[in-house]
Amino acid sequence: MRNVRIGTRLVSCFIFVALLSMGLGIAGYVSMREQLAAQTELSDVYLPGIEALAQTRFNLRNVTVAHRTLLIPDLADRPRQYKNLADAVAAYKSGIARYEAIEHGASEQAEWREFLDNLAVFERDMAEAAALIGDWERSPSDDAAHDKAATLVLGPATERSRALFKELGDVISVNMASAKAQQQSAAQTAAGRRTVISVLMVAVPALALLAGVLLTVSIVRPLRRGVVFASAVAEGRLDTRLDINQRDEVGQLADSLRTMVDNLKSKIGEAETATRDAGAEAERARAAMAQAEEATRRAQSARREGMLAAAGQLQGVVEVVGSASEQLSAQIGQSTQGAAVQSQRVAETAAAMEEMNATVLEVARNASQAADTAERARSKADTGAAVVGRVVEEIGTVERQAVALKDDMADLGRQADGIGKIMNVISDIADQTNLLALNAAIEAARAGDAGRGFAVVADEVRKLAEKTMQATREVGEAITGIQQGTRRNVEHVERAVASIEEATGLAGSSGEALREIVTLVEQATDQVRSIATASEQQSAASEEINRAVDEINRISGETTDGMHQSARAVEELATQALSLRKLIERMQHDEA
Repeated sequence: MRNVRIGTRLVSCFIFVALLSMGLGIAGYVSMREQLAAQTELSDVYLPGIEALAQTRFNLRNVTVAHRTLLIPDLADRPRQYKNLADAVAAYKSGIARYEAIEHGASEQAEWREFLDNLAVFERDMAEAAALIGDWERSPSDDAAHDKAATLVLGPATERSRALFKELGDVISVNMASAKAQQQSAAQTAAGRRTVISVLMVAVPALALLAGVLLTVSIVRPLRRGVVFASAVAEGRLDTRLDINQRDEVGQLADSLRTMVDNLKSKIGEAETATRDAGAEAERARAAMAQAEEATRRAQSARREGMLAAAGQLQGVVEVVGSASEQLSAQIGQSTQGAAVQSQRVAETAAAMEEMNATVLEVARNASQAADTAERARSKADTGAAVVGRVVEEIGTVERQAVALKDDMADLGRQADGIGKIMNVISDIADQTNLLALNAAIEAARAGDAGRGFAVVADEVRKLAEKTMQATREVGEAITGIQQGTRRNVEHVERAVASIEEATGLAGSSGEALREIVTLVEQATDQVRSIATASEQQSAASEEINRAVDEINRISGETTDGMHQSARAVEELATQALSLRKLIERMQHDEA
């Protein structure tokens, strides 16, 4: 990680945090969609199908009861009975249409096709019975039509209606089993999603915090070492070590700092050596000047005391001075060349310092860009938090829909209870009718032959009452099944509402986690700004070192100028020695 560029590390860290946040949001969204799909399937497929089947079965019973009622000779309100028959036919056909508008499985379709086949036969029987009843109503004395209609309605049609009711019960059972399986599957899926979301809620902040800490440590620690090293160099402690070995921007900066310090120590050593050499040569020049002055004094004394002897001695001195001046001139030339080389090296050091300062400024710019990147990442994290907030709102909408569905199921249960009460009233009426039929049969038996016809009618009424009671019991059982199914569906919906509430809480926690991630990103942004500040401080320290190198360069230039002046002085000394030699030669010639 130390060998990866800082910008790449920052972008990778922010992408990692963004992916974690996205994974958490996707998990919550998928869980919400699955819950909504399960509830939608229950409310749009199974419950309407069961309700349509119950409506069909109830109204098929009403069709049978209406035909039986129309067989009563002295029926007072026959038009109302025909209206009830028409309403029942329209209602059960409406229930069939509603059921067929819903998609169903293969097993349901097989049961349903068998039901439709038997229904077609039942409808033909009912149509034939209606035609016979119509003939009988038009000719009340036609007992054959009445008996044939009664035989058809009370015999084959009744058996087929029972078969239809059984097949409808089988289809309802298949729907109830499918709804229960769907509810169990949705509950298991919701439990798994809750586990995944819970794990992600713990893992995402932990991983984001770990990534932020590792990123901060990998950047701040070596930069802090670099700042300490630059401060030590600025204070003049050039023997300080910089233990940073990596290939990112900080490593490049550390290499530049170490190279700068090595060059600086080398140039300072060369400058000190050149300064010592220049001092020694200047000391020799001063000694030669003193010897020349002494030689001049001796020459003047020799002229007064003895020109020839003094001139001979002075000639030796002049030769020594000339030889020393030549050697001194050569050494000063070498020192001048050394000073020039030193000045060149110091200039190169200054150029290296300029390059290092440019590198520091580049690091500062990179840190500023990283701060901008961190700011953009914080903006993306804010956007993610807003998305999670919208997810929470959508989950709240689903929760409200589930609560409304629960209320609708409760209303359906109450309506089923009302139907049960009505069926109880019908059962009581059938009991009373059966009792009255028995009483009428007893009275007809007492009347003898005169009451025989009335006894037949009473017996038919009694049979009709018994069948009505049996049909009422079957309808009651169907209503009881619907009520139980409704209660189970209400319980399932309540559990679904609880699951949605839990999902809402989890989504809220996801929002909190995203807000914590935003806080971490803001902290990372502040740390990157601190890095930029530290880089600027390093740049300031580098500028101070640049000024020190410029000062050394200036001193080297002054040393070079001094060496040039010393060289000119030695040349002048050599010229004076040559003039003195010529003067001595003339003096010796004059004496001769």
